[in-house]
Amino acid sequence: MLSSLWKSAPQKTMGGPPTNDKTDPAAPLVSTWRALADAGEPVAVVRVRNLQGAIPVGRDAWGRAGKLQPVLLSSAVSFAAPFAADPGSSGNSDKLDDGTVHYGTLSKTLLGSLELWGQVNKPKKTASGSPAEGNVAATADIQTPRTADVVELLWVRMTGRVVDGSRIALPLDQLPFLDASKLRSLTLTVQLPKASLLGAGVSLTTTASFREDVMKGGEDGKDDEDSNKNPLRSYSRSLRIAGLHVPTLVGVNSNERKAKQMLIADVEIDRFDVADDIHSDLEKMIVDTMETSSFETLEALASHMAEKILSDFRIGDDPKPMRERGWRVKICLEKPIAVPFAECPSVEVTMGS
Repeated sequence: MLSSLWKSAPQKTMGGPPTNDKTDPAAPLVSTWRALADAGEPVAVVRVRNLQGAIPVGRDAWGRAGKLQPVLLSSAVSFAAPFAADPGSSGNSDKLDDGTVHYGTLSKTLLGSLELWGQVNKPKKTASGSPAEGNVAATADIQTPRTADVVELLWVRMTGRVVDGSRIALPLDQLPFLDASKLRSLTLTVQLPKASLLGAGVSLTTTASFREDVMKGGEDGKDDEDSNKNPLRSYSRSLRIAGLHVPTLVGVNSNERKAKQMLIADVEIDRFDVADDIHSDLEKMIVDTMETSSFETLEALASHMAEKILSDFRIGDDPKPMRERGWRVKICLEKPIAVPFAECPSVEVTMGS
């Protein structure tokens, strides 16, 4: 997918020279909590939230591929050194240095990379206005990128490497937007706010912690033997389906046993190792489980939902249960009308590896 995009994208932006095909050991896929713990306490962070774009990506709320969808991009760049680390650094000099990043340039880099999908997918036309012959076939393999493909492209543009850090994927004549030797951690989220029938959207988030001993090129301008080492200590990927509103029979009190009430569910799959867009299938299982349940406690319902995902959910024809894939499932249930003078009580449970 990425190699096709490099070849099809405008030459001035991403195409042309070959990529570095050296492969290093991949960083371990861990939980988000573990990746953040590996990075340590943040001391200098630049964030952008909910940059807005629109491309055909993944699957919509009905599970259909190839549909134009709004996309929200968010990123948090955590730097290894404080902004005021020394007299010449940005926190003291009031000038941007290499220990920070201009948030406007960060935003343009993310949105510019996202727009590449639209440039590649836009059919070329002849002078008469009809599509050029062979154009559709040339780009058929990248017409509908998966959400994971979009994350991968943005990650490559930011760091120069694929998400697990094992391979340099940027053409040799281009530098990544960020310098790995300056980073403590990096988080990137691609959110599809209209990709859920009953919820507030679906998002895929990657978080990586960077090693403190990232090697740089030698003083003679040539790369050291270790200059291509994977700069990542660990990384995480999580899928989240947010704000599902589902009428559910649940409660201890006698009045709660007479009718369903609205619950709000947030479901997060950590250590998410799937490239395909499966959120519509996953949402269907979650909703069906809630609609047919009759538990008295949120604790039991949340535990049942997590266990069902780990044990019963399948991806295509793969017989392997999600527990064997190492998924870590977090369920948060809110009960908005249960307590009159509170916004809601909530219960959260995490199960899996």
